[in-house]
Amino acid sequence: MNVQLKDKKECIFQHTLVLIKENGFHGTPMSQIAKQSDVAVGTIYHYFPSKEVLILELYNYCKNKIHQYIFENLDENISYQKKFELVFYRITEFNIHNDVIFSFMEQFYNSPYFELEHCNNRDGIYEQNHFLDFLQEGINNNHLRKIDVYTLTSAFIGTSVSFSKSILNRRVEYDENNLKELIKIIWQGSKQNNEI
Repeated sequence: MNVQLKDKKECIFQHTLVLIKENGFHGTPMSQIAKQSDVAVGTIYHYFPSKEVLILELYNYCKNKIHQYIFENLDENISYQKKFELVFYRITEFNIHNDVIFSFMEQFYNSPYFELEHCNNRDGIYEQNHFLDFLQEGINNNHLRKIDVYTLTSAFIGTSVSFSKSILNRRVEYDENNLKELIKIIWQGSKQNNEI
């Protein structure tokens, strides 16, 4: 992908994220996205033949951003417990500091687009899911309890999402000590008995 195309798509993605956070999927027509992105309606359809294509590409863009933030430069030499804590910390920090992406992902998973992504993806909804791989590694290497990895993923991600929402909705004051305590609780509930 050439730089100009990448920049244009990035611009469209950024404006789409803001508009969807404010208006939802149905309240964000392609014409409004084009206007906010300062491109002609015909141009936006050149990059994205339909709104469906735009939303699905935006989902993959967001998923890659999240995974890059959380898993890039994750020190392989630290213990699995430290990695577990760091991954939980990073996903929560990402959610809090990237509220437009967080809002988009929440809406996406509760929309018909999620089912469409599932149908389009032959490898299933967890294809290239670093969280799933990371937790499965912990189970395989006896760091985490031998429970269904999807159940463990739900507990891990669900707790982070709930805490992030509480911060963003100002129901809870952000306090790093509270986050550390939460991480401790999640680790204690997930770890194999032989782990410290």
